[in-house]
Amino acid sequence: HYARHDPRRLPPRQLNLIYAAEGVEDLAYMKILEHARDVIPNHFRFYVKLNQPPLGWTEGVGFVERQDVVKHLIYPPQQGDLVVMCGPPVFEAAMQKTLARLGFGKEQYYSFAGSDRVSAHL
Repeated sequence: HYARHDPRRLPPRQLNLIYAAEGVEDLAYMKILEHARDVIPNHFRFYVKLNQPPLGWTEGVGFVERQDVVKHLIYPPQQGDLVVMCGPPVFEAAMQKTLARLGFGKEQYYSFAGSDRVSAHL
């Protein structure tokens, strides 16, 4: 809401997104993400990784890994940081291990899947 009217009124927070998908045809809302990045570049950025990229793809390839979190999300984790993940259980399990190895506490990540394995105190 604030960004539509006056992006300068946004609270001093940053939203970073790693958007992973199988192929480019699986990417939804890219125009909206690009617009948000263009309108509020100091508050929003995203990085895309594909398992099956098209020829000439210039962003990430493969699974989300440790170096992606460090470079494109939050690192080192600070009090109040939150990683929200959505994806298949195998992805979430792998991300939990990666986040734990990077020093994130269990209260610093949340999953929309709502399983007992992933929780956060919101």
